[in-house]
Amino acid sequence: MRAFMRDDARMQLFQMPREAITAFGSTGVSMDFLPRTVDGNECRVAIAYLDAGGTLGRHPATLRQVFAVVSGTGEVEANGLRRAIGPGTLVVWEPGEEHEARATSDMTAVVVEVTGTLELDAHFHEL
Repeated sequence: MRAFMRDDARMQLFQMPREAITAFGSTGVSMDFLPRTVDGNECRVAIAYLDAGGTLGRHPATLRQVFAVVSGTGEVEANGLRRAIGPGTLVVWEPGEEHEARATSDMTAVVVEVTGTLELDAHFHEL
């Protein structure tokens, strides 16, 4: 893995790596991965594409995890609680929390994993 730092202001374009996700019994899921930060607090960002009927299998969150639904519908489950999700839904799982996501239609979500605290100010309304 190489660190990427630039001193000049020249734009560059990269192809995001896309991988099929099969860990934890996942089916019908692929993700585009954005680069990790290599200094400061850890932050990982991916874009998940779940096919209708696809499941991102049960697994523990390695860091605080945010799952932001961009399009499509589905449901998430953790701690015995199952909830419907759709565009605009933001799910937060704490480190170690076992969870899974299922798509009832093709679904796209941004997945962000961080070590820091989330600032859920007055713009965020708990569902």
